[in-house]
Amino acid sequence: MIRQIRQGRTELLDPLIDRYYQDIFRFCYYRTGQEQTAYDCAQETFLRMLRFLGSCEETRRFKSWLLSIALNVCRDYYRAASGKEVPLAEEKGEEYDADGCFTGQYMPESGRGNGEKPYGQAEDRQVIRQCLMRLPEFQREAIVLYFYSGYKVREIAGITGVALPTAKSRLRQGMEKLKKIFEEEGLHEADW
Repeated sequence: MIRQIRQGRTELLDPLIDRYYQDIFRFCYYRTGQEQTAYDCAQETFLRMLRFLGSCEETRRFKSWLLSIALNVCRDYYRAASGKEVPLAEEKGEEYDADGCFTGQYMPESGRGNGEKPYGQAEDRQVIRQCLMRLPEFQREAIVLYFYSGYKVREIAGITGVALPTAKSRLRQGMEKLKKIFEEEGLHEADW
């Protein structure tokens, strides 16, 4: 499909975007904790995809390449926001704690007009989301890519641009911290 788009078949762009939009939006949402920001980051990811499609290596998995772009877009968002006061509640109904961490009290409805929700409606998912937002970004990235996107540690290392031992360490340390956070929240291992 990528090769055909490069050859000028632009009508294939919409199906390509439709195929990956939910995954990219979900990743951006887990990174930012804000629905509108996640939409903006997802849109910017696909704009950059279009701009750099010629540099996509055919030997590399397209989704991994796209997630690398999304990761950089989210990082760019935080860099641009540093030094400025970033509004914590961009959307109606979002709640944040005293440290500015998203509490998970709002789950977005999402989809490209299809009314699908990217997450289940279970309260457990909201609690898990709240706990994830308490992790450092680099550990949260590793956990989201591993558990929610299904990537292997080697692929996570490639997406995030770190060495394999670093990716393993981030995942392990993040899981240890997350387990402690879950215990603080009163979640039992069977709940997650």
